[in-house]
Amino acid sequence: MSLRTVIYLRKSTQDKDEKQMHSIPRQESDIFGFIEKFNLTQTPECRLIYDESDVFREDASAKVPGRKKFNEMLKRIERNMYEVLLCTELSRLSRNAIDTGAVVQLLEEKHLKRVQTLDKQFSQTPTDKFTLTLFLSVSKFENDQRAVNTSSGLKHRKEQGATTHKASLGYINKGEKKGQKWVERDPETWDNVKYLWEQMMTGDWSVADIKNEGDSLNVTVIRKGKRKLPTETTYRGMFRNKYYCGYVKITDKETGAVKWEKGTHEPMVSEPEFEKVQLILQSRGYKHQEVSNQLTMDAIISELLVCGKCKTTVNGIVKPTRMIFEKKVRYTCSHCKHRFSSAEKKLCPKCGTPIAEQTKTDEHRYYRCGKRHSADACSHDFYGNGKPTKNLKAEDIETYLDENVSRIHITEQLFGVLKRQLFTLWLEDNKKLKKTRGELNKRLEKLKAQRYEKQKQNIDPDKLNTTEQEDLNYFLDRNKDETDEILEAIEKCDEEIEEQYEKAWQSLHALKETKSVLNNPDMMPEPKRKLILSLCTNLIITDGKWEIIWKKPFDVLAKAGIAKRGRPKGGTGFDGGNSSWLPRLDSNQQPIG
Repeated sequence: MSLRTVIYLRKSTQDKDEKQMHSIPRQESDIFGFIEKFNLTQTPECRLIYDESDVFREDASAKVPGRKKFNEMLKRIERNMYEVLLCTELSRLSRNAIDTGAVVQLLEEKHLKRVQTLDKQFSQTPTDKFTLTLFLSVSKFENDQRAVNTSSGLKHRKEQGATTHKASLGYINKGEKKGQKWVERDPETWDNVKYLWEQMMTGDWSVADIKNEGDSLNVTVIRKGKRKLPTETTYRGMFRNKYYCGYVKITDKETGAVKWEKGTHEPMVSEPEFEKVQLILQSRGYKHQEVSNQLTMDAIISELLVCGKCKTTVNGIVKPTRMIFEKKVRYTCSHCKHRFSSAEKKLCPKCGTPIAEQTKTDEHRYYRCGKRHSADACSHDFYGNGKPTKNLKAEDIETYLDENVSRIHITEQLFGVLKRQLFTLWLEDNKKLKKTRGELNKRLEKLKAQRYEKQKQNIDPDKLNTTEQEDLNYFLDRNKDETDEILEAIEKCDEEIEEQYEKAWQSLHALKETKSVLNNPDMMPEPKRKLILSLCTNLIITDGKWEIIWKKPFDVLAKAGIAKRGRPKGGTGFDGGNSSWLPRLDSNQQPIG
């Protein structure tokens, strides 16, 4: 009697080393041709026989256990339905230790007479079982070693500044040969993505605004050969990715340590521009990259500074135009003495001499109106001296803000009053946030219940027809999207609840102790930022008129003109006095009104 044979054919689009290789049609051609030739040379009892139900085809990776068709085949073999297991090569069967053991055990327990490939066969003898185990283990070893070699090669290329991942939004992959690929500007999206970065730098746009504007401009990212509209998550990731200011990320897989190396691709934004965006992300509770001390101060002031003459419309809402911080260096070429300004180091535009240590430099830090280059931009005279002014010196703004903030001095008595008032304000906000969180949790539980009921109604998805399966998948996908949105909203509520009082408390303590805010070397940038942003909403710059818009309760202190010794101008000292501008307290020492 002939030998009943089970045939296993597998390819994997998940494994890079198997793409475009060992396709199912090619394996079928090889296997069926092999059986035809093999049977011509065998006696009837040794010939291989099969029908279509004995052929298992699968598109799955063999690196991990759990292949559906493979496990179904093993169950049939365990019921002694076959005598021979045939495949093109052993790597089709297994690339992991668990499936390797399962195949060898079939021979051990005599469920199979042999495992056969196009050029080898393994019977139930101890030598053959050992050899089969060894060969299957070699497949796993080759797979693991390939992963190590690939990882090492990618790390080496990254250290050389190469881009080894799919091109980020605004860039496009080029080159086909392995080790000879690069990225360059995506001609369809580069200008628009750069424009979105510029809008984010103004501080007027949220990430959701950026996403809507990107969609209206048809900004797309290439994934799996197709252009797709990026998600809001993609934009959030973009704004904290140092790749856009010219770096590539290298992660040590053993320690998890991350370092950034200078890349060979063209930066889309300068480092000062990138760090400014990090402060904007930080102020809104988004993840962000670390920022340096001096650039932090520039970005802090950028969050406050607005032009009193210009307006910007974002999604139908009219807002004052933000002032943009810029830092340029004026270089004097060491060879031809030509002078030129640039935000980045580059060759002398006149003679091509590189910038070196001996090159004379002059740094300029300034703010400019965000609409200076727009068609509807207005003229400015920031200093009020009757002359048009393009730029506002950064040191002038810092001095003005420092003098005004440092005028506010808090005694122990006033400190206690303000502390209680801030705590009361925090309790009100906290109550609202907790109510919102409760409503979100109810919606989340409702979605979970809906998902459970739907899955219970469709216990066996394999029995559903195509339309029913599509409906089920659509429902589950939509349910997951809504669940993710609610979880993100809950996380944001938790962050706000946690930060509200901490920010107010730190601001109050910092203000009580400091004499000079911006120029205090003992005060770290982040506390300075929290302090200033909790005191002021805006610093409005109009022609010859600069005005700080204070937050409560500090607007009371500022308007009263408190001197450093704690006395309002022309009024009575507030140490034990009855100053009318102090908040009134009830019997529990809580502010009234």
